[in-house]
Amino acid sequence: MTGYGRSDEHNDNLTLSVEIRSLNSRFLDFSTRLPSQLAPFEDEAYKLVKQRCIRGRVTLSAKVEFVPGSTNGLIVNHDKLKEYLTIVKEIQDTSGQDDFPSIGDFLRLPEILSNGTTKNEDENEIKNIFINAINNALNEMEKIRTSEGENIQIDINKRLQKLQETSDKIKLMLEGNRDLLLKRYNQKLKDFIQDVKMDERRLYQEVVILCEKRDITEELVRLNSHYDLFHTYMNLEEYNGKKLNFLLQEIGREINTMTSKTDNVKISHLAVDMKDELEKIREQVQNIV
Repeated sequence: MTGYGRSDEHNDNLTLSVEIRSLNSRFLDFSTRLPSQLAPFEDEAYKLVKQRCIRGRVTLSAKVEFVPGSTNGLIVNHDKLKEYLTIVKEIQDTSGQDDFPSIGDFLRLPEILSNGTTKNEDENEIKNIFINAINNALNEMEKIRTSEGENIQIDINKRLQKLQETSDKIKLMLEGNRDLLLKRYNQKLKDFIQDVKMDERRLYQEVVILCEKRDITEELVRLNSHYDLFHTYMNLEEYNGKKLNFLLQEIGREINTMTSKTDNVKISHLAVDMKDELEKIREQVQNIV
């Protein structure tokens, strides 16, 4: 399911912003856009996301900004500066150009500045702020995903109720037309074999066999069983998207069988409506598979 979460954490020296976006996907697909200060903690970020997100295309982006005028211990990395100057000189000699980067250009180069504080202390502090920001962003994203899931469940329940009501309507039509159907098939057979001598009992047996072939009672019984099981899976807290998708396949199979067996036009039309509702449920279930 889709979701979005954001968190801003800060201390006296810096502000750290984290954004997490989630799109629907069958599997967990995790990607990051992190500044160099947070790159060492990408594995910890992935573990946190994996614990909270079973599936989805999840993107984590973060930004670190140092507070102007704060004592953040930034110093020039002279070794890295020498490397960049050597590269600039080589480019000048090769190209024949004497352009030289500005101070601002150098400040934007990766790793040109380093923190003068103890490395381990600095990394632990940034890591803790980063982890807290991720957890807070995940909490916000889960609220959105939960709200979306509740709306999806309401919509699915409404459509499943329509399927149940249509099944009950078909059942009533069968019960009310059973005797009429028996008479109609009996007359059809008599008309068909009017020039053929046949025992009355044998004729009755053929009519019964024909009625049984056209009977869809078993399909309706199995449909109701699938509806009940679908409701059960919908109300469980554990991850049941694949089970719901499998049940939808079984429901579709029963509707198709019912359509192929019946010769009642009204029932066929109702089955078409059931297929339409089933497809809409299937589209919703794909968000939670």
